[in-house]
Amino acid sequence: MTLKFAWEEKYWEALLEFSAEELHHRIDVATKAIEQRVEQLRHTGQGSGEEHRAIDDAKRVLRVMARTECHGGRSTKPVSAQSELAS
Repeated sequence: MTLKFAWEEKYWEALLEFSAEELHHRIDVATKAIEQRVEQLRHTGQGSGEEHRAIDDAKRVLRVMARTECHGGRSTKPVSAQSELAS
């Protein structure tokens, strides 16, 4: 797998984490890496449309993961992907 953006490494580490105990930490680390990149993009005015879309998608996925996987264990209630992705 080839990563295009530096923050993606932390994002993929969160996506691929199997340990429930470590997942919350990985999500936090990935979220902070993305936030740092967003700040950097604000200050420099750089970044491609592709990266901005990837950041938006990654933030949505991490929010869904945090809600469904980190609060009270794994959810047994189905999550509507369409409604969650629209957030």
